[in-house]
Amino acid sequence: MAASESKSRSWSETVNSQQSSVNSQQLTVETAFCLNSGDECVQKLSEKAIANSFKLKTLEERITLIEQRLELAEDRIEYTRKKKWTNYISANPVNILQNIFGGGDVQRDNIAIASLEIRTADLLAAKAELERQQEEEKVKIGDRVLRLLLDYEAAQRRHELLTSQLKTLEQQQRVARVSYRRGRGSTNQMLGMSDKRDRLGEKIVEVQIKQDEAVRELGQLTGYSEK
Repeated sequence: MAASESKSRSWSETVNSQQSSVNSQQLTVETAFCLNSGDECVQKLSEKAIANSFKLKTLEERITLIEQRLELAEDRIEYTRKKKWTNYISANPVNILQNIFGGGDVQRDNIAIASLEIRTADLLAAKAELERQQEEEKVKIGDRVLRLLLDYEAAQRRHELLTSQLKTLEQQQRVARVSYRRGRGSTNQMLGMSDKRDRLGEKIVEVQIKQDEAVRELGQLTGYSEK
């Protein structure tokens, strides 16, 4: 029985140690934000995760680059259109006739403008695709944040239930131990209660690990774990 009691104390130490780790992780994220699936909490954590997303930052940089190229293309189109009128002024009768009938400098400028307009359309399409990816990634991040919070809450409820069962069992063990020392009860009964307690301890540690994993990933998503 002494070995059984020692094993029980070992489980208590393991459970308490694991819970301390979870509480430390909770303090980090919960102090800054929250740890529940309410709308306000989900929104705050999602916004932080979105702001911290390397993929979204990369997409935003690519969109900004395209916008700069679009501005440059629009400036070139505007410049070429204005320049067309100066190109029509010529002392060469052949050039004048070519311009009148849409050839010469007029044709060259029209081709240049058309080429720039095609390039602009391609850039706009590329920008629209990047923006679509951007919105899709934001939705994924929001869904991931919500799922982690739901997982944490489910593990928390499970932890509370198991902890309550463990406390009840410990009370029963104390009563049974007193009876056993007075000659009532059996060794098998005491060992059975000890085994049950060990199994509950194992389940509690597993749940605490799930809580810890959820909180750690939330910290990584939001970037708060690096602070």
